Amino acid sequence: MKKLNLLALLMFAVAVISVFTLNTPTTRMIQGKVMAVLSPFIHSSAAIEHGVSEALASPDDPAEIKREKERLQIEVESLRIIRQKYSQALEENNHLRSLIELKKNSPFKMSVARVIKRVSATWWNTMIIDKGLLDGLATDTPVISANGLIGKTGKMAPHMAEVILLTDEMCRVSSKIEGTLEQGIIAGERAGLDLRPDLRLRFLNRNAVINPGSNVVSTGEGGVFPAGLLIGRVKRFENKDITGEAVVEPAVDFSMLEYVFVLDLQSAVEAQK
Repeated sequence: MKKLNLLALLMFAVAVISVFTLNTPTTRMIQGKVMAVLSPFIHSSAAIEHGVSEALASPDDPAEIKREKERLQIEVESLRIIRQKYSQALEENNHLRSLIELKKNSPFKMSVARVIKRVSATWWNTMIIDKGLLDGLATDTPVISANGLIGKTGKMAPHMAEVILLTDEMCRVSSKIEGTLEQGIIAGERAGLDLRPDLRLRFLNRNAVINPGSNVVSTGEGGVFPAGLLIGRVKRFENKDITGEAVVEPAVDFSMLEYVFVLDLQSAVEAQK
């Protein structure tokens, strides 16, 4: 390179450095114009640099992606559990409210008991509650819920009692079909453990006209169950050789029992007078 050209390049470099280092009104004006010319290139460079940084920071590492996925799954599961607990608490609260309303509005005196034991082999036959002889209970006492008749008490212990369910073949109740003159004896029928058994209302008039959906209630005859307790609703009517039978769906869901009411027999008798 010729000495003249080298000297010119050196003087240009000094001038550029002076423009960007000196702090005078003139240099500031020149700096502004130069920055305005270069600003599109500066913005483009910054955008490219930001994109490269994000790409480098993205969790391309399979192990990191797996850890993030597991963390999110744990959070989702935690939220699901919280929602489930809230729904359960709300359902239990509504159930307890219905029990309080039943006790307040019932014409009978009654004791609240909690179901403490059920066995799969006798699921549709019996259950155990946490009240007994020393709590004022007696054998052959009606047991009800807010939805209807459950059964009656059986064997007794000081603070426990067996409840013979309405779905057991040995729990028989004198019953009638509302809106008709038909009445008979209702009892459970044997069923598999995985099936909800129906009830059978027997000894009806063979030619009776029974509408599906009709309520079946206790008559009060027999001295155990007071009149007017809801037992279930007619599913269908069947003609037998001599009499008719109504297949009845229980009003109570026996698989969901947690709290029950045991009626005071004396108050039940007085209420019938």
